[in-house]
Amino acid sequence: MKLQNKTIHLPDIIGGGYGDFWQFKGRYRVCKGSRASKKSKTTALWFIYNMMRYPDSNTLVVRKTFATLRDSCYSDLQWATYRLGVNHLWDFTTSPLYAIYKPTGQRIFFRGLDDPMKLTSIAVPKGYLCWVWIEEAYEIDNEADFDMLDESIRGAIAEPLFKQITITFNPWSESHWLKKRFFDTPSDDVLAKTTNYKCNEWLDEADKKKFDDMKQNNPKRYKVAGLGDWGIDGGQVFDEFVDDPEHYEDRLWTHVIKPFEPPKSWRIYRSFDFGYSKPFSASWTVFDGDLRAYRILELYGCVKGESDVGVKWTPGEIFAEMERIEKEHPWLAGRHIYGVADPAIWDKSHGKSIAEIAAKYGIYFDKGNHNRLQGLMQMHERLKFDENGIPMFYVFSNCKALIRTLPLLVYDENKPEDVLTSQEDHAYDECRYLMMLHPIEPIKEEKAVKIYNNPLEDKRRYERFTY
Repeated sequence: MKLQNKTIHLPDIIGGGYGDFWQFKGRYRVCKGSRASKKSKTTALWFIYNMMRYPDSNTLVVRKTFATLRDSCYSDLQWATYRLGVNHLWDFTTSPLYAIYKPTGQRIFFRGLDDPMKLTSIAVPKGYLCWVWIEEAYEIDNEADFDMLDESIRGAIAEPLFKQITITFNPWSESHWLKKRFFDTPSDDVLAKTTNYKCNEWLDEADKKKFDDMKQNNPKRYKVAGLGDWGIDGGQVFDEFVDDPEHYEDRLWTHVIKPFEPPKSWRIYRSFDFGYSKPFSASWTVFDGDLRAYRILELYGCVKGESDVGVKWTPGEIFAEMERIEKEHPWLAGRHIYGVADPAIWDKSHGKSIAEIAAKYGIYFDKGNHNRLQGLMQMHERLKFDENGIPMFYVFSNCKALIRTLPLLVYDENKPEDVLTSQEDHAYDECRYLMMLHPIEPIKEEKAVKIYNNPLEDKRRYERFTY
């Protein structure tokens, strides 16, 4: 193929594994990939090559945060011009951030979702704005933000041009809207593919050895970082959390267990974290005689099928439903329930506090301890298994919100000792308020004792399982 009178052999420059990606002309081209899968480099090459091939094309490149573009997509596109040997035909400016194809004046625009107004005011000097590249799309929590971008590519364009949105990202949670929208619903207008490091023929032996070692030493991470499966690539806060259905009955080496009716003698607590546009989270937890916690019920205000999107219930609607549950549910009805919540609900700066509204419905709370580090450490201590495979915190299998969101939490890069607060951390927050009511000491190593197949028969822990 020729670029500006220069003959190139694309397979030698691009390599393999992306043939369908390169040729696809449908509306949505979606690629999730592992580390070193060359998805971003291949995408950058495609845009430089095809903008030179189609003289009326222009491109918009987007990430959630504008400041991250210069060291990612902008640099990759610069690299692509050198790789194709056409860098002398492109002008890359930093103020403002643009890439301009000098022979025609076509442009590559760079925008962040942190300044949405700039997304609605893009005027191209020549041709059409027909292509969008969204990099690290998993960062976009709200599907409505994507819809806004989608709508920016509108209007008739002249053939042979075509409108297309390219989405690239490292795999994230299976609950992310990207999976449901593009991977679970096949469409002729969508190319959804997964790539991994095995299609990158330019990795050297040292690079490959890193993945081989990861496969051997950390198979859970290898599935994500190596093979591109859905999950979390590093930085997971609660990687000790175990959901093993094979042990729901015997309650060994798992935190998630089969529900049972708690004994009336066990204390019961409600914990609460308020949310409106983001989910609210309420739960009911019992403590046995050893102060082992069992999360037995929860009420989570998230839009069904969405991630981190609140149902926008008013405080009155939330507490009316909590009141109904506590009156009608057989595990709660007639019980004295202790309450703990985020101290922010006592704020009166905008009128009556949320705590005061709760009291009108007979829902009372004490202020939770908001020390984030101590709360995090208490969660870690409770998730530890003792020598017999028994933790200090169990979660009933019906508590779907905590089971889904707790394993997804990652550390804040700017505060490496804390959970990143921009995530769906609402169930975790109300859970840590509760755990701070009964802090426990670190589990001490003891001599191994006989592992009982059924903890119900362990007389030394009789009180914990006495109904």
